[in-house]
Amino acid sequence: ASREACRAHAGSGLVQPLPRTGPGTRLAERGRSGLRRVLRARPRLEAALDVTARVAREQGHDLRAWILKRWRHALLADRCAEEISLWVPPLEAMIIRAYGRIEADFLFAAAARISELRGRQADAVRKATAMPLFLAAGLVVLLWAAGGHFIPVLESVVPLEHWSQTATLFRTVSTWLYGEPWLFAIISLGTIAILSVITVVWTGPGRTLLDRIAPFSLYRTLSGSAFLFAALEFLRAGVDLNDRTFDELRRAASPYARHRIGAIQKLMARGAGLGQSMILAGHGFPDPSLVPVVAALDGSPGWELKLSKFVDRWVERSEDLLKTRAAILNAVLLLVVTAVMAAGIDAMFSILEQTARL
Repeated sequence: ASREACRAHAGSGLVQPLPRTGPGTRLAERGRSGLRRVLRARPRLEAALDVTARVAREQGHDLRAWILKRWRHALLADRCAEEISLWVPPLEAMIIRAYGRIEADFLFAAAARISELRGRQADAVRKATAMPLFLAAGLVVLLWAAGGHFIPVLESVVPLEHWSQTATLFRTVSTWLYGEPWLFAIISLGTIAILSVITVVWTGPGRTLLDRIAPFSLYRTLSGSAFLFAALEFLRAGVDLNDRTFDELRRAASPYARHRIGAIQKLMARGAGLGQSMILAGHGFPDPSLVPVVAALDGSPGWELKLSKFVDRWVERSEDLLKTRAAILNAVLLLVVTAVMAAGIDAMFSILEQTARL
């Protein structure tokens, strides 16, 4: 079963130059159709890998050929599913880990749908925050330029003791930014890195409250919807949501998602239904708008099909949902940009007023 899974799904990871990187994912998506055509012509995976590796070497893609060799060795060692999981994002790896239990073609289609879902939701977040981030970057450039060119001219015209408090603060910030641009960059990147790690890893006290605001709420929706989507694919394939299934979902998930999925798993092991377990866990995972619907359908005839239809509709409007939740972050960024710009304008006018008096 593992070899059959690899043969149908090799296109999802074989052509990636580096595991779980943006360029690798994009290369994999572009190479799926071509490699799958090779696999149709060459039913044996070993032969398909040899052909694809030879073509890659002839085209000068040595790293791609090296990856193909890795896959071939993994196939021979009967660990193909584990190797695939190294070359796809964690959200897709949640379902890829189940290779060998379900028909490979079915799982490949499910992984592709999860990939599409992840891409659409990520695009929605990027679009929602693009403008305020652009304004913030422009503001940093403006402050840097003012600290190096505008402020020195004003200092030569108006003594510092005549500057207002707002003008003094503007001068302090802009001159520091001009003098320490690399330090500012390190602080900014460090803050982003710390926030990213907290978002993906931290599950301690207060995380449930933080999940109500962006970016934490966005990550909960992204990881939670992928979990529920993968769980539904298992149910469609006739696989029970037992401990083994949950273990496979958790193994490939991020630390945050692993904790949330584990809480649901423990409650289901005690006899609660899927939706009831989500409510009792108290995390609002996978998403607050999904939890009550899942609970309402628990135990009803054909609940898997009903839930699947609802989730499909929810996915269609999840982009708008993410944009709405990103609006808070959007508004905060715009307020900060507006406040700093207003302070700069006020500082300039106060300095000009002092200049007129002198």
